Amino acid sequence: MLACARAVFAGVLLVASPHAFAQGRPKADPDWPCQQVKTSTFSLASVWSGPDVDLNSHAWRNDPDVVDLATKMAQRRVPLEDVEKTISAFKARQGADANPKLLEAFGAAFQDLTQQRSQILGGLDRFGRKQRELADRIRAENEVAQNAADEKNNPDGQLDEAARQKLEWDLRVFDDRRRTVAYVCESPTLIEQRLGAIARAVQQAL
Repeated sequence: MLACARAVFAGVLLVASPHAFAQGRPKADPDWPCQQVKTSTFSLASVWSGPDVDLNSHAWRNDPDVVDLATKMAQRRVPLEDVEKTISAFKARQGADANPKLLEAFGAAFQDLTQQRSQILGGLDRFGRKQRELADRIRAENEVAQNAADEKNNPDGQLDEAARQKLEWDLRVFDDRRRTVAYVCESPTLIEQRLGAIARAVQQAL
């Protein structure tokens, strides 16, 4: 029983560590759950140095070919190699009208992918708040359990069985969530990389 109590206490110490919640997170955003530095916005200039792209235009919606190309660019499940082939085929098929339409498709895809990125960031923020609240609850539960053990003059520092099980469960949930979110934390960077690759492919095609 003493070994169990020590194991639970060690788990609480781990939760209390900043590294267990968000290693390397900026102090300005205590809810950010990822090791990666949070960048709230992503600008077109980060990936584009070509002709002007009108991000506010919706004219592309009236051209099925442009819609199809923009959709392929923005769908992350579509391999970049396939996107590059589609861009080349689009360029050959559209002739003199290709360049303006390529820019329209890229602008639409940029808007779509940056919106996806923002939605992921919002989800990570919500997750981080819940995870921090759980960490606070675990520390409070541990303090209550330890105080109860002290009041019983328990020389071994054994925790009440129900309290110990509750702590172990919350610790398991906390750790499972932490491991699950790790791959989601990569998503904003992967979107940025996709945008960079698409931008290069479009510029080469112009």
